[in-house]
Amino acid sequence: MRIFRNLRLSGAALLLATIATACGSAPAAAPPSAKPASSAPAAAQSAPPAAASSGAPAASKPAAGSASASAAAKPDAQAGWDQVLAAAKQEGKVMVVTAPGDSYRQVFDAFKQKYGINVETMVGGGSADLVPKVNAERQAGQYLQDVIVHSPINMHSGFKQINSLQPLRPALLLPEVLDDSKWIGGFDAGWADKDKSLVYTFVGTLSPTVFVNRDTIPESQLNSIDQLWDPKWKGQIAMDDPRLPSVGALVAATLSIVKGEDKLRTFYRQQQPALTQDRRQLAEWVIRSRYPIALGVQLPNLQDFVNQGLKIDQVKPLTGDDQALLALSAGTGAISWFDKSPHPNAAKVLINWLLSQEGQALWSKETAYNVRRTDVQPVNAAYVLDPKKTYPNTQTEEGFPVYGKTIGVSKEEMK
Repeated sequence: MRIFRNLRLSGAALLLATIATACGSAPAAAPPSAKPASSAPAAAQSAPPAAASSGAPAASKPAAGSASASAAAKPDAQAGWDQVLAAAKQEGKVMVVTAPGDSYRQVFDAFKQKYGINVETMVGGGSADLVPKVNAERQAGQYLQDVIVHSPINMHSGFKQINSLQPLRPALLLPEVLDDSKWIGGFDAGWADKDKSLVYTFVGTLSPTVFVNRDTIPESQLNSIDQLWDPKWKGQIAMDDPRLPSVGALVAATLSIVKGEDKLRTFYRQQQPALTQDRRQLAEWVIRSRYPIALGVQLPNLQDFVNQGLKIDQVKPLTGDDQALLALSAGTGAISWFDKSPHPNAAKVLINWLLSQEGQALWSKETAYNVRRTDVQPVNAAYVLDPKKTYPNTQTEEGFPVYGKTIGVSKEEMK
């Protein structure tokens, strides 16, 4: 747990510098008793090259292979891209389902500025509110949405279940997007669904499970995650609602894996954390010390307050060597393509741009999430995945049973 950026500390860099003061050294490995559903290897990442200013994102050098085949592929890929881009501009807009927060809006505004294609959004916290809305539209014969950019669980355990997604690979047109050398673990390591076709994860990071307002609770009083069970903190803890597919459920699953299900149940019963499904509210609660301890806070939501000029340097992650202090997270960094997309060409342009070096560098900068592209420097050096370690991953479709069981436990204990 450790972190940051350089020189002009603005936006994500200011946020990361704020959190950095609480951080130490290398991230913790999964506990020996945990059986990882999957592992996410990391690779060394270098500073991103300058982003292209217009047209298609700059394609990176192709992987080793036939020089003649590579040369032939370039014109074909460019011609196909130009054709799709022209059709996308005729469509004029793309409809995106995504998470709440100004950080995401900044990314989509940059896309609009670059291509002249408007982005209209349906915003929601996750499967509980977004899937019913989209399902109701589709049952009424209205196919309004093109793309979803959110957490992978919402896709493979939400939208996939209502048969609303189509294979993503046919939309991937740019050579740099499919270049294995540009992705940690190779391109295919990003698939989060069992069939490796519908849900693609581009964020890969370690995420703090607990944040503490140190103006209210100094480190001398709380410096271990095991101290969260101390009765004196009852009434001072808030949590992203773990009874739904959410960051709170991810935190709860991590606690269950590391500390045990009984320990998690005891935490719920004894501490009775205040729950919210509003991620921004959770961040504000811990910043203003309404609840000085918060589980499941997301970096983009803290980032929104930084952008507004609010002081947040008192809010720090709980640190230490305990495996439960970090969760393997894709954040809201996964993408899927709705079937019967009303603006298919604009959807393809958005998908390719977002997965390009340019799009990923901007996403990382605005959201403070590390991404899986090897040509985008981590914004948070503290939470880069260690290639020598494996981490419990409950965000893939294969790992979802652990996550789903934890949601059930949360419902039982906090009705």
